Amino acid sequence: MKYRLAKTSDASKIADIHYSIRASYSVGIFSKLGKRFLRRYYKILLNDPNSVVVCAEENGVIHGFCSASLDVEAQMINLRNHKWILALASFWSVIRNPLLFKDLVDRYLQGNIKIISSKGARSEYWAWSPSNLDSFSSVEMYNAKLNILKALGVKELYGEVDLINKRILRFQLANGSEIIEKLILPDGRERALLRTPLVDWKTI
Repeated sequence: MKYRLAKTSDASKIADIHYSIRASYSVGIFSKLGKRFLRRYYKILLNDPNSVVVCAEENGVIHGFCSASLDVEAQMINLRNHKWILALASFWSVIRNPLLFKDLVDRYLQGNIKIISSKGARSEYWAWSPSNLDSFSSVEMYNAKLNILKALGVKELYGEVDLINKRILRFQLANGSEIIEKLILPDGRERALLRTPLVDWKTI
């Protein structure tokens, strides 16, 4: 297994992996949007100079990816600049599930509600193909991302984990993260905001 920075041409494969994990984690707006939206989203992300997306590849097959932003504020501005493209990409998801329209409007109106870490470098998605039960490589991929961020000068990495995702939260805490705040999201989910100091970070 090799770990490398993702390219724009990887957007479709990364979107497929993101789509595939909804069977095991079906909460949040991204779990309701289709592949068309996810492919467009990752094309935008992979063209963003603030994005760092690492993927795990073996024999030309991508088995997982994890993403981060060097500057979450700049990334949010970039996504807002593409809001109409993303809205159009979500159209077919809304046609299939009209109730999703309300969720999207609510998410847009909640723009000023704190649901994620909003400053500095931010850890984002971490997904692994359900068809490959290689948890060791999944962790190696995640740690490769942290090593890249550290090499790029990131001293503190922020992120979020929903408390129902107990296994991931335990891993993050064992991997040097600390809980700095807990939130109740508008949909009732409990979420922990995390900080991972990277200056002296070493893989577990």
